[in-house]
Amino acid sequence: MVTGSILFFFFMLLGSFQLTNFSRYFNKPVFLVAPDSTGYTPEKAVQSLQERNEKIKDGFFNAGFTKQAWWVMVRTEPTEDSWIQIANPHINDIRIYEQQGGKWEEVYKSGDYYPYEQRILDDPDFWYPVKPAVHTYLMRIDKKGESLNVPLRLVTERSLAPYLSDRNFFNGIFIGWVILLLLLNSFLWISLKDHIHLFYSLYVAFSVCWIISQWGIGFRNFWPDLPSFTSKSRPFFSNISYIFLLELTARFFTIPNTQRHYTKAIRLLQILLLVSSIGLLLTDIPSSGPLLRYGYLTTMNIIWLLALGIIILFIWKGYKTQKQLSLFFLIAFCFFSIYIVLLLLSQYNIGSDWMFYANMYGSPVGFLGESTILSFGLTQRYNFYKREKEQAMQALEKEKRAAADKIIQTQEEERNRLARELHDGLGGLLGGIRMGAHHRLKPYPAEQEWIAEQLDLAVTDLRNIAHDLMPVQLQEQGLDRVLEKAVARWNMGDELKVHYNSSIKQRYPLRTEAALYRIVLELMHNIKKHADATEVNIEIWEEEKKQRLTLLVEDNGKGFEAGKEEGIGWKSIRQRVQYMEGKINIDSSHRGTTVIIEIFMEKENA
Repeated sequence: MVTGSILFFFFMLLGSFQLTNFSRYFNKPVFLVAPDSTGYTPEKAVQSLQERNEKIKDGFFNAGFTKQAWWVMVRTEPTEDSWIQIANPHINDIRIYEQQGGKWEEVYKSGDYYPYEQRILDDPDFWYPVKPAVHTYLMRIDKKGESLNVPLRLVTERSLAPYLSDRNFFNGIFIGWVILLLLLNSFLWISLKDHIHLFYSLYVAFSVCWIISQWGIGFRNFWPDLPSFTSKSRPFFSNISYIFLLELTARFFTIPNTQRHYTKAIRLLQILLLVSSIGLLLTDIPSSGPLLRYGYLTTMNIIWLLALGIIILFIWKGYKTQKQLSLFFLIAFCFFSIYIVLLLLSQYNIGSDWMFYANMYGSPVGFLGESTILSFGLTQRYNFYKREKEQAMQALEKEKRAAADKIIQTQEEERNRLARELHDGLGGLLGGIRMGAHHRLKPYPAEQEWIAEQLDLAVTDLRNIAHDLMPVQLQEQGLDRVLEKAVARWNMGDELKVHYNSSIKQRYPLRTEAALYRIVLELMHNIKKHADATEVNIEIWEEEKKQRLTLLVEDNGKGFEAGKEEGIGWKSIRQRVQYMEGKINIDSSHRGTTVIIEIFMEKENA
């Protein structure tokens, strides 16, 4: 599992880097940067740029959190129609100036503070067309109170279409995969009625909203006429996604004893995230000062890091009792947390190509890895809790069986005691009465013979009842031998002819043998009382491979109506069969009744 997840991680990392390696389509011009600390005019800005002479040679400038706007000056010498691309869709205000008649004139104005339609090219990034000639462009880029990075590129007209096509292809793969995950977990939520899939789906949905806001697709496709929401969309969707991620974490793990304290911490963070989101929506971002925006984003970074910390705490606590589940969540969490850390670092003046990649494409790649592994983790969670439930059910069943065995053992001991008292006590008393009656009735031979016969019958019936209650030989000799003796007793009478056939070669647990013996007695009682039968066939056999024991009792009586209300005897038979987890099949007609009982048991040596 762990090895597969690590391989999956590197596969996604390599694949996404290849898919987003668009460097073959553009050149990286060298440009100068300088802060607009006092509200420079274009002419003053040019002077400041030349004096400062801070050259950006790799096409990527990262100012980090900034309190002022920045000036950028770039010189281009395209040999064919081209475009300047500022590959950051989240610049609040961008102005491009070009020298015309010796003066710097504004030729382009756009940004997040303006409607989307002001962009020249229908794309989330900022594009400006360049003709084949030597041009010098001056740009004023404003993102005060937030983090600013400026990736500057020069793309030829013939490279533009494949460049945008490849980038949209990557975006399409991402969105398609996410839709698949959402559909899968929505189906699981509806079918399983487990709310964890609902919170997973909400987490995925709002995370995707954050990513499409990060790419600028949201402003382009969903709220092009709401520039006031564009600057708020990313922190807003990030806050909401964290709320559901924390809820998902709390429901994913079951931490004994201390879970309540961790849940309280999660609830507190969720409240902070919700309140900050509402405050963000009510705030007028363009008119708020840089310090307010800086303070808000810094506070949110702290809350997000605290949320990551509580998630790590849940993983650590859950590892003690739910190792496999914790590993799934940890690997999934590592996917995304790496890119979250890189994203946070990108806000602190770290400039490089890999930082641009992490800022624009690392988050979706990390999120895809995290959400995919979490889906597998949710499946594994069901397997884990299913095993736990099965173990609990087995333990409960074991306890029930032990309790039932104790009850049955008590009942059998009580029957055994009663049988001994009947046999030794009442039987002895009847014997004494017979001897006394024989002595006293000597003068009356006829009465003496009659009373002797009646007392002999009573003693015989009493002994049969005592044997039926609990034959003392059952534990010593086993079911087969005891049934043989019982059949022999029954055949001594004139009511029934009983045939007995057995292929039992092994001993079974005493509770099973006692239950089968009781069932045979109850069936024989029913046959004698209700069936009007003359013959009974009893067979019992075992199948060693399947460890199945089968009892068959059939008679040639008048049968009984199916569905007729059963008496206490039949209910007792069914309860015993159910206790042994067996099956009973009854076939009755005017030609007789056949009862087949099957139970699956482990053999027990005598």
